[in-house]
Amino acid sequence: MSRGNLCAREEVSTVSYSLWFLLIHLDGIIAVKWIKGALIGAGSFGKVYLGMDASSGLLMAVKQVELPTGSAPNQERKKSMLSALEREIELLKDLQHENIVQYLYSSVDEEFLNIFLEYVPGGSVSALLRNYGAFEEPLVKNFVRQILQGLNYLHEKDIIHRDIKGANILVDNKGGIKISDFGISKKVEDNLLTGGNRIHRPSLQGSVFWMAPEVVKQTGHTHKADIWSVGCLVVEMLTGEHPWAQLSQMQAIFKIGSMAKPTIPSDISAEAQDFLARTFEINHEARPSATELLLHSWIAKKPPVTKAGAARSNSAADA
Repeated sequence: MSRGNLCAREEVSTVSYSLWFLLIHLDGIIAVKWIKGALIGAGSFGKVYLGMDASSGLLMAVKQVELPTGSAPNQERKKSMLSALEREIELLKDLQHENIVQYLYSSVDEEFLNIFLEYVPGGSVSALLRNYGAFEEPLVKNFVRQILQGLNYLHEKDIIHRDIKGANILVDNKGGIKISDFGISKKVEDNLLTGGNRIHRPSLQGSVFWMAPEVVKQTGHTHKADIWSVGCLVVEMLTGEHPWAQLSQMQAIFKIGSMAKPTIPSDISAEAQDFLARTFEINHEARPSATELLLHSWIAKKPPVTKAGAARSNSAADA
């Protein structure tokens, strides 16, 4: 198929076509025929398409980034995006958790690096907020519990996500949560974990409105930066807007860097307010871990059993 035909077909996202690739699977290199479908997402890194394995029928999310072809400024940007996706592959291929989007395999052809991921049909939390409005507290609690479980798994593997926000949290068709987008995630250096002398000054990467003060000030950060971001995500889900929504990015950087805390909604339970107050602890050393927050009364308390839930439980017991 010529490049011209390829472009023509990309213009109509509902039209699919088949491609052969040598795919780098966890167990080695395998040949897989897959069908490229509709465009389902786009970002600074490239585009995400719905794909289907032509043999098994497995639906996949296929993240594509165009390979650099020279040294022009836009090509340097492509190289940077390619490096981010390569980091994402290195992290994802070793992760196995129900609340982490599953890496399947990857491929490189003449034009693209492709990452094949578990397809999560419900879309992102931010998309759901746009479509349905702010979430009720019980739903937020359910989502946050799952996010913390995923983060606890990552943090135990010494991985900082560094970009927790609604756009990077996916929801399946049963309300299951999947943490996604590991392009700027980082494996913590061993000497940082053991109190070594090396100064860890990461560049300002991530989404400003969800950033912890220590990240904005670039004084070095740990897993606790993700916890602050979880608090910002809770505000986002409860109100339908991210913290500092009335500010520009530069204004938000100044505000967060001056150690200001996001406003905690007043129309939520006392337990939810306490949960947020703990996530917005300025001193990151005093900020609770994901493990500790899973034990917080707001998260640990089981929701009341509804009639529908009781009926499902009885049906399962009778089966």
